Amino acid sequence: MPEEAKPVVSQPIATQEVTKIKTTKEDKPSKEEKKEEVKQDKKQKQEAKPKQEKKPNQAKTPATPQVQAVDEVWDVYRNCDIRVGKIVECSPHPSSEKLYVEKIDVGEPGKLRLIGSGLQQFVPLSSMTEGLVLVFVNLKPRKLADIMSEGMVMCASNAEHTKIELMRPPEGSVVGERIQLEGNPILGAPVNSAYEDVLNPKKKFAERFLPMLKTNDKCEGTYNGVRLVTSKGVVIAQTLSNSSIS
Repeated sequence: MPEEAKPVVSQPIATQEVTKIKTTKEDKPSKEEKKEEVKQDKKQKQEAKPKQEKKPNQAKTPATPQVQAVDEVWDVYRNCDIRVGKIVECSPHPSSEKLYVEKIDVGEPGKLRLIGSGLQQFVPLSSMTEGLVLVFVNLKPRKLADIMSEGMVMCASNAEHTKIELMRPPEGSVVGERIQLEGNPILGAPVNSAYEDVLNPKKKFAERFLPMLKTNDKCEGTYNGVRLVTSKGVVIAQTLSNSSIS
């Protein structure tokens, strides 16, 4: 008897459906889009920041003016105050053979300067009250005999000090006006007309000033070779040329 055919059991083939997933690449942003994004980011950040109030414009501090330097010789002159004076009263000192005691108008309202001058042996009393004189007005007052002298009457003197003459401003000069230097060599301007402070003896202004005062060969007063002038002309001595002034 033939063998019974065994049924063939066919195994089901599992069909796997492979779904191919197409990977779609995302489109890359263009350069223009990137730029736009950057702009948007900046804008958002700026809007997020609190707005700062504008500070009001502050006035600019003016620059400090530069002070022009002046040579020592001219600085000395502008610190030493020489003025036109008028001797109102003059008398010999009662206990001195040398001193005159003078009351001098140098332009100060309501005031006369009391000054002692050792001129009895050189200048007649009558000449002391004639015309105008030069007065060094900002010297520190000093005691002469028993008076406190408030200045110095300026005179020319020869080398031996045997002849002395008053320095005379020209007729018509104003009592109290300050003696200027011809041509204004100090910064191109006249020296200050205001009365200078009393000199500090420690700074030795007078000691540096007086040796620079001399008469020239025309008997004209000069400082460092520059003529001494008032509004009416040159200051002169009567006869003493090339002489010291003090």
